[in-house]
Amino acid sequence: MAPGSAAARYAGEVTRKADQTWGFRLEPREWRRLAGLVRANPGDVTLGARVFFAIGGHDEEPAYRRFLETPTGRHLVENAIGYPDLFTDYERLRALPPGSLGREYVRDLDDRGIDPLELDQLTQAAYEGRAFSREHAYVRDRVRHAHDLLHTLTGYGVDVFGEAGVLAFTYAQTGNKGWAGLVLLNGLTAVAGWRLDGWRVAWKGYRRGRQARYLPAVDDWERLLQLPIEEARAELKIPPLEPYAPMALGDVFRFASDAH
Repeated sequence: MAPGSAAARYAGEVTRKADQTWGFRLEPREWRRLAGLVRANPGDVTLGARVFFAIGGHDEEPAYRRFLETPTGRHLVENAIGYPDLFTDYERLRALPPGSLGREYVRDLDDRGIDPLELDQLTQAAYEGRAFSREHAYVRDRVRHAHDLLHTLTGYGVDVFGEAGVLAFTYAQTGNKGWAGLVLLNGLTAVAGWRLDGWRVAWKGYRRGRQARYLPAVDDWERLLQLPIEEARAELKIPPLEPYAPMALGDVFRFASDAH
């Protein structure tokens, strides 16, 4: 199911406030098993989502409360309004003017070989056996579906440090401690590669997330995707990216192998 079809996805979800399923909780009994699986399959998207929940990713209430701070955000979450069709219409995005946010976004997807719809299906597998209320599921997916767009908007790559920047940006926006946990894991991964500057990238990503508008509650992505990317960034109050030296995941494994 496409990320934009939110109303259909959440039609049968629980809506009573008493049934909310969010809250910060850790699952330490799963950590050792998941760590072994991730080492064997570092690119497994479903595993990544399971790790997220094992380190506190159910903590969606702060993000939900931010939705309620504005009439627009409240309208989005109460009516489970998804992203516009243009968000996942990659042919239309490719036809947008060069330099537009949407054109740059789909170019990044093509360059990285990423299909968000496929990633969505893989991530859904990690939710099996877990309970999510209607509001929880909506906030969860609203944030996750924008992850790749955040890379384009913020300018961070998909290297180890680029992910640190986006993860810290997302934590600043949502308050979900699961994202902070991923930042910590990411930083420890960088340390294994004898690089400490990733922490600085994460800190700056956090600060940028605090300064930007609350992106999950933005409702006019159809228009924004068609704007020149710098104009869209300015409107969303995303501060400029300070250059950083990327670190490939393969470098981490190489340093770890050399150390042994």
